[in-house]
Amino acid sequence: MKIHPRSYIGLLLLVILVILILVFQKFPEFCNAIYTNGLFVVFRTMYDFTLGNLPFPSIYLILPCLLFYLFYELFHSNKLGRWVAIRFLFNFFGVFIFCFYLLWGFNYYAPTLSSRMELQEVQLDKQYIIDQINVISPKIQTLRHSISQDTSLNFLAEKNLNFEDSIRKELEELISTYGYNINGKVRVKGLIEGVLLRFRTSGIYIPYVLEGHLDKGLHPLQWPFTMAHEMAHGYGVTDERECNFLAFVITTNISQKEVQYSGYVAYWRYLMGALKKVDREKFTQLYNEMDPLFLKDLQSIYAYVDRFPEWLPYARDKIYDNYLKAHGVNDGIISYGKMIEMIAAYNMKMK
Repeated sequence: MKIHPRSYIGLLLLVILVILILVFQKFPEFCNAIYTNGLFVVFRTMYDFTLGNLPFPSIYLILPCLLFYLFYELFHSNKLGRWVAIRFLFNFFGVFIFCFYLLWGFNYYAPTLSSRMELQEVQLDKQYIIDQINVISPKIQTLRHSISQDTSLNFLAEKNLNFEDSIRKELEELISTYGYNINGKVRVKGLIEGVLLRFRTSGIYIPYVLEGHLDKGLHPLQWPFTMAHEMAHGYGVTDERECNFLAFVITTNISQKEVQYSGYVAYWRYLMGALKKVDREKFTQLYNEMDPLFLKDLQSIYAYVDRFPEWLPYARDKIYDNYLKAHGVNDGIISYGKMIEMIAAYNMKMK
């Protein structure tokens, strides 16, 4: 009986995948040259100027087609026998996994942004966190009053969509200085309200469609920071800490006050989260000292999220934590908050 190579395409691609990962792990600069600044840019550019121009997230178009193909082929294969159906599923998921790496995942094995920037690891104490909060808090309160005296920032919802170009421009200027190829036009589009927030996720970059996404149910003042974070993924930055760092630097350097406010608020919340873990009393004191207008914004952020009951929180955190650690992000899911250390290292280097 003759065996056609396509019958085991999934296995073949997984073998190729393992080989490529081993090579790229051993030679990060080779991965950067061949993939991050090579093949990945080709895929991104081709997509950005075709399906990327759709006025809606292309996942709405691609996902139904993919699911239709999967169920149609599975039904057809099952009619030919159970083994044929199992083999089809194996091949399908083999191709699915390979495409994840081909379209984005190999970036995990290229040099990190931190190594490109030559940042030193720093250990922060409680006093540093308190000092940063005391520096950031007045900026936040000044910005908030200069934007509007309105207790609601819902009017920012429409304006935030116009921040994409300015965020992209600032991001490209920054990461290009550290050796990232910025060809293309990475997009970040809004998804149906609640589809991400039910998993307590504000945004996501989906490699299969080479687009970033944010949940439209997210509070408007969080959109610029989230957009910058997901756009950084689109240019090949994989580490969550580094994407948060970029989002902070980018948003706080853009002239639009609404964008700056989004960046400072995100940073303040991470600082306060770190302080709460080591000194709850000081956390409460600093929180209560904030301007009432700003505190209403925080309450509004929580209210936006609470509209969508959380699904499977433990399973979600466990799966994502293991995923990040498997790809070299040793801090796992807590890496998001590690932006504080990276900002400190960056400030030290810039002195």
